[in-house]
Amino acid sequence: MIRRTKATYGQIDKVLRSLGFTRRVFERDGKGVRYEHKKTGALIVLPLFPDDDYVLDYHLAEVRGTLGDFGVADPSVFDAKLQKAG
Repeated sequence: MIRRTKATYGQIDKVLRSLGFTRRVFERDGKGVRYEHKKTGALIVLPLFPDDDYVLDYHLAEVRGTLGDFGVADPSVFDAKLQKAG
């Protein structure tokens, strides 16, 4: 069973854009979304879900990990922005 979080894909989108990511929707073996942070080179690729769908837990872990690995945002900063985006 795949677990969902309390955050939505729409909230993730808002936070990533506020952190300087650009968003591009693409279609290859299904639809997806590519977020790119030009300043750091961070790249996040997710399947395209409706904005009001709750985020799969491993997608949230991927986003948090990428932000931390590339120094874009500390996990506590990201979590605070995510709550405000609600």
